[in-house]
Amino acid sequence: MTNHRNRTIITEVFFLGFESLTEYKVPLFILLFFTYTFTCAENFLIILLICRSSNLHSPMYFLIGNLLFIEIIYITNLAPYLMYNIVSGRWIIDFTGCLIQINVTIGITVVEIFLLTLMSYDRYLAVCHPLRYSALIHIRLCLYFVIVFWITSLFIISTIFYFLITLVFCGPIAMEHFVCEFTTFLTFACIMSDITTLNIYSLVLSALLNAPFFIILVSYILIIISVLKIRTSVGRWKAFSTCASHLTVVTIYFGIPFFASMVPGGKTYYNLMAAIYYGVPPLINPIIYSLRNKEIHKALQTAMSDLRKYFINKMHS
Repeated sequence: MTNHRNRTIITEVFFLGFESLTEYKVPLFILLFFTYTFTCAENFLIILLICRSSNLHSPMYFLIGNLLFIEIIYITNLAPYLMYNIVSGRWIIDFTGCLIQINVTIGITVVEIFLLTLMSYDRYLAVCHPLRYSALIHIRLCLYFVIVFWITSLFIISTIFYFLITLVFCGPIAMEHFVCEFTTFLTFACIMSDITTLNIYSLVLSALLNAPFFIILVSYILIIISVLKIRTSVGRWKAFSTCASHLTVVTIYFGIPFFASMVPGGKTYYNLMAAIYYGVPPLINPIIYSLRNKEIHKALQTAMSDLRKYFINKMHS
């Protein structure tokens, strides 16, 4: 860092979140490495099964595949930096890397929330309008939505990136966390180029992210009402099981930050909740979607059978 007229050119960002855990860096690295490897592997596996099996070429599985792909990007944006910091013992990240981490996190979060919203609408149609389902939603329509989601996300992060590079810092950036966070990053800026624009942009972004939550909530209220109208318990269970996996994912996704905000705690508590929020959804989402899913089980069995036949043919050729 070099000082010039009370302004500071920032080249590195320091993390203080895991300073007290430096003596546990070996088990931390092992835990993070295997968690990251397993998370990427299981997400890739489900994506490959969806791409490979014609039985899984439906709007629901198309959206699940996109969600799991996003989870891979999400955890890859954070885990390698953490593993490097654990090995090196230097809890730092270069300034450009911090900006990239912030923008990728925001961009992926935007697309993820939009995807969860579209998936809720898909489940609403499957439960409440099963006879018109194929006419109301299909893979091509979902593809158009996903493209719009990514374009919207790129526009948002481009605006945020431009704003962040105009910030002026008057001292070092030392976060009480283990990854770069947008709101914390802003607190270290002593001069903001256009605070009015930031306030307007924050309101627009907040509305943009709160609207999907409202749509998800309304979708599941309508689903519950529709399920309760079914007379038989078998019919109710069959209808509910159609959306149970997605409801679980949505509950975890929004439940963790809600719980963290409702229960006060110190730095260690906040970092623990952040680690759970960053690491748990990418790890358990593919398990939730495949645990009781007969179609995915069948696709996996078919893939294993084909792989076994391939190796047998190779051995005898």
